[in-house]
Amino acid sequence: MFKLLCYSCLIGLYSGAALCTTSEDVTQKEHLTVPLMQYDFISLSDQYIHSASAGLLLQRDWGSFIGLYTGNEFRDPVSYDFPNTYHSIDTLLDTQFGRHQYIGIFKSDSNKPLTGGLNPIQAGAVYGYELINNKHWQLVLGAGIAVGEFGVELANGDTLPVIPVPLIRANYQSQYFESKFEFLTGPNWSFTVGPNSHVRLTFDSRMDQMRDARDIIFETNLAYRFFDKGHEMGDFAGVSIGFKNDNLGAFKLGNEHYTESLEAHYYSLLVTLDLTLIKVSAGRAFGGRLLYREEIKESMGEGWFVSVQGLIPL
Repeated sequence: MFKLLCYSCLIGLYSGAALCTTSEDVTQKEHLTVPLMQYDFISLSDQYIHSASAGLLLQRDWGSFIGLYTGNEFRDPVSYDFPNTYHSIDTLLDTQFGRHQYIGIFKSDSNKPLTGGLNPIQAGAVYGYELINNKHWQLVLGAGIAVGEFGVELANGDTLPVIPVPLIRANYQSQYFESKFEFLTGPNWSFTVGPNSHVRLTFDSRMDQMRDARDIIFETNLAYRFFDKGHEMGDFAGVSIGFKNDNLGAFKLGNEHYTESLEAHYYSLLVTLDLTLIKVSAGRAFGGRLLYREEIKESMGEGWFVSVQGLIPL
């Protein structure tokens, strides 16, 4: 199965980092150096999953860089002699010089990252040109290459390690509605209704693969923000209620069994307290499942989850 390379979700994980300074500072492209931390705990009737992350976000005049390491542990034994511990490495370099944009991505999800040849590794380099940039619209089109084990087979049975990828960025912004659409081998779409209002509706989605409905990863929230952007403290705090379909993985085994992979999915009803520097989400988790080798499904039951994200602006 063609494994899609997702990059915009990295920035989405810590979208609040840009709010560590006032709105005026961000407009002036203030230089930011922000260590990142996150801890997720998913407690289901048939499985417990711990995920701890640490990383760094850099924002400069030329663009931004984010690097993130995550350790993932399944507390209860998993089937088919799969290991219980996995590692994720995600990096994204997103630069712009005038109308020219350059994107570099590297990621690895495995029990033994950076081993096993190209199987657990995905990397890409993309160039885009900004065709439109006005008060409301931005449109960037481009292309690049991706390197990894994507499951694209040649006539002799070998897999193709390098594939071309398109780049589309289409953003819209107004007083009442904001939308961002990005496509780099897969769609990533988000929007906000009432971005300048105390009450807002947000939606974020992406599709990493195309197997079934659970591959549409999304989160939608109805939020109340305590302060508006014009407040002397800025728009830094709020609460929300929401619903999401989330995943963990897919992890590739770092050995000769290149078809081996493990992925976890779950739905959740959640409540979030967002104070920008710290964001806490918790809620009911259900519909949990493990997906082995992209086809064997095993239930994880239902339970609850908690997630804590932290930022330390320097």
